[in-house]
Amino acid sequence: MLAAILVFVAACGSAAPSTIPTTYTAVPIGPTAWPSGTVGQYGLRIDPSLLGLLPASVAALPLQEDAASEAGALGDKDLPNNFDGYAAAAIGIAGNDPDWLNLVIARRKASAQTPDFYVAWVEDFATGACSQANGVANSAQQTINGWTVDVSTCNGGPVVYTLSLDESVLVSMWGMGPRDLGRKLIENLH
Repeated sequence: MLAAILVFVAACGSAAPSTIPTTYTAVPIGPTAWPSGTVGQYGLRIDPSLLGLLPASVAALPLQEDAASEAGALGDKDLPNNFDGYAAAAIGIAGNDPDWLNLVIARRKASAQTPDFYVAWVEDFATGACSQANGVANSAQQTINGWTVDVSTCNGGPVVYTLSLDESVLVSMWGMGPRDLGRKLIENLH
């Protein structure tokens, strides 16, 4: 080893040392899915098992866990006040694919299993989802596949769906495209 270092130093000669480039070359590591879940700094638990309550695919397109959205939720101070389990998923990418869908599925704490909380969540979620699509155009309740679903349409085109799978689990999603993946997902719920 010492011989190799000496050969390297000799090959460099006596010239002044060159400046080390300051360009950052490390490969950034993005968030990854947490198969067993994780808990954020404010107490929100990412629980990928919640995705098992949903179809694995919609219109032959796979529903994939969205770890980047989950990582963002971990930094939200308010979500842990009402949810003790949370997961996010997506099909396609908004702006890149003709059909796309983003969703969250969350388990509400007992204190959030009230009609008032649900109504406030539906309104806030639709407002947030439509904030980049010129606001909410209209909202109504519909029955889809036997489920009572709150449906909002954004002025810019996306459609927002929210429903309770039971007293504690809530699903909210927004998407766009001719295949209406949100409606198709609800039509495939059991």
